[in-house]
Amino acid sequence: MKKTIFISFSLGNTSISDYYVSLAEKFKQDYQIVVFSDVKLNETISISEDIIIKYWPSKRPTKFADGIFLYENIKKYRPIMTISVFGSVNIFLIVGFLCRVKFRVAWISTISTHFRQKKSLLYRKSFAYRLATTIVTNSKATKEDAIKNYYVCESKIKVLPNSVKDLYSTINEDEKENYKTIVYVGRLYSQKGVDVLIKAFSMVCPQFPDFKLIILGGGQEEKKLKKLVDDLKIGQRVIFKGNQPKVKVLETFKNSYLAVVPSLSEGFGFTVIEAMSMKTMVIGSNNTGIKEIIQDNKTGFLFETSNEHDLAEKIIKSIKQPALRDELALNGFKHFQKNYETDFAVERDWSFFNSLIR
Repeated sequence: MKKTIFISFSLGNTSISDYYVSLAEKFKQDYQIVVFSDVKLNETISISEDIIIKYWPSKRPTKFADGIFLYENIKKYRPIMTISVFGSVNIFLIVGFLCRVKFRVAWISTISTHFRQKKSLLYRKSFAYRLATTIVTNSKATKEDAIKNYYVCESKIKVLPNSVKDLYSTINEDEKENYKTIVYVGRLYSQKGVDVLIKAFSMVCPQFPDFKLIILGGGQEEKKLKKLVDDLKIGQRVIFKGNQPKVKVLETFKNSYLAVVPSLSEGFGFTVIEAMSMKTMVIGSNNTGIKEIIQDNKTGFLFETSNEHDLAEKIIKSIKQPALRDELALNGFKHFQKNYETDFAVERDWSFFNSLIR
């Protein structure tokens, strides 16, 4: 009889969901897989029928009812390993520890300082992480943050970078002569540095009046950012498109001249590899997880964090030297295929998890 593995994530049309579904499909060759999700499976997601899917009683699995639900399923299936990410981590580690699950894996994908957190919440999370047998982080920066702020033992941590599928050939492409856009994709929070990008773009506008800035995403800073655009008198050149589905995001990347990731800090930088996967050059801020992906002047450009003047110079250089832009975009695509493509990542990670069990 096959041993059982529990994997907890949100089933959805995202690169994160794509990865965990692919990992589950790989695992099911040797193990019985039970997936726990806070989102109902829809017809756009393909997953094998022999993978068991369980839905949490609550919208976010943090309540007592969710703990009882998990406890009952652990007693039923007797998993050899649990793998949890985001909101389900605490409950998986606590209940898994009490039920003596042998391998309790928690995935850390964000930096603690990215959002303001109460010390009590940091302490609670650090307590939960102590119950894990293995901690996986998506970058060295996230690993260092886990050691510093959650007091996780370094020997317990394994760095496994995020990944996205290579969908380049399936995404629609416009004529390259129409590439007159710079794109940002992400939440509109202060830590994302979108104001730095808008200020930099205002410096680019006088030299390149035919370029536009497209901003995909939403968040608490949206109203403030729109006011900044109006104050800089570039309202006709900046387009806010709100949250978009993954396919539309990839289309925008593929049909843009370059992408900018201006975050003040970033655990990994998912949008960096998504842009690279569409052969789009990326300019990113020189910090934390972003600088682990972008090799300056080789697979893209790095700029000094929060420095709109430096960012403007890098954008202008990219526009003035299209051959260099094309070279860096192609190098970035090759870098993505070699290190951050989902099929590669699943083989790498399956080998690691399987070695723990065996």
